[in-house]
Amino acid sequence: MTSVLPPFVQAASGSLGAASANALTYPLDLITTRIQATEKGSSIRKQIHTYGLSSLYDGIGADTGATLLSSFLYYYVYSFLRAFVVRGNGKSKAAMLSLPQELAIGYLSGIASRSITTPLNLITVRLQTARVSDDSSVRGGTSRFTTICREILREEGLRGFWKGFSSNFVLSLNPAVTLYLFQQYRRVMLKGKERASPPPGHSFVGGALANSIGGSYLSTVIMLYPLLLAKTVVQASRRSNTTNDSSQGPSIRSSLQGIYTAGGFFALYRGLAAQLFKGILRQGTAMMVKQRIEQLVVQAYLRQRALRRVQYKG
Repeated sequence: MTSVLPPFVQAASGSLGAASANALTYPLDLITTRIQATEKGSSIRKQIHTYGLSSLYDGIGADTGATLLSSFLYYYVYSFLRAFVVRGNGKSKAAMLSLPQELAIGYLSGIASRSITTPLNLITVRLQTARVSDDSSVRGGTSRFTTICREILREEGLRGFWKGFSSNFVLSLNPAVTLYLFQQYRRVMLKGKERASPPPGHSFVGGALANSIGGSYLSTVIMLYPLLLAKTVVQASRRSNTTNDSSQGPSIRSSLQGIYTAGGFFALYRGLAAQLFKGILRQGTAMMVKQRIEQLVVQAYLRQRALRRVQYKG
C-alpha cells in the first residue's frame, strides 16, 4: 500500500471497500461456511427453497461489523507501521519496501486486527450454521446475537470467544501476501498517475489477481486452506447439554485429524472452489471501492485548496 494519505483515511476507505465486497458476496460466503463447518451446505437455490430467501443473510449484521472493524484496524496499523519503517529508512512515503518488510508489516497488521475481531467472527459462524446444526435456540430467538453470546459464555467462558484464534498465526500470511502482490501489480502494469491512483477497473483486476495468485498458492501449497477449514469447524462446534462441562472442545489439530480420518485427504479441501471464487470477487471489489474512495478524498482536498487560493487572491 503506497498511498500517502493519512492512516485514518486509508483505514476508512479500506473498511468501506471491504464492507461493500462483503455485502456483495455474503450469500456465497454463507454457503461456503456451511460446507466447511457441517458438510450440509448446498446450492443457493436449495437454500432458498428450504429456508427462505432471508436465510442467505443469516449473520450479515455481525459479519459486516467484523469486516468493518477488522479492515479498519488492518489498514490503520499497516499504514502506521509502514510510515514508521519508511521514516526509519529515510525514504519517501510512496517508496516500495523490501519483500520481507512488506510481509512483516502486513502479517503484524493481520494479527492485530484479528485479535480484536475474532469474537465477532466466531458469532458470525455460529449464526451462519445455526440452521444446519439443529440449534433451535438460535434459529427461533428474538435476539440471536445475544443468544449466541450467552451460549458461548455458558459453554467455555470468556476465552471461548477466541476459539480457533491460534490458526491466525499462519492465516495472517494470506492478506499480507495479497496486499504485496497488489502493489507489485500497480508497479508493473500501471504508469504515471494511474500507478498512484489506479482506475476502478485496474483496482478490481489487480485485487482479484493478487488474491487468486497469493490465496490459491498459499492455500494449496502451504496448506492454509485446511487450517481455514479447521478454524471454521472449531468455531462452529457446539456442546450439547449432555456433554461434560469439563471436557474440551475440538482444537485445530483434532479437527484436522477428524476431517482427514472421516474423508481422507480431499476432505481437507471441501469448499475450496467456492472459497477461491468468493475471495477473488471480494478482494477485487474491496480494492476497487477503496481506491475510488481515496481518489474522491484527494479530489475533494484539491478542490478545497483551489477554492481557498481563489478566495485568498480575491
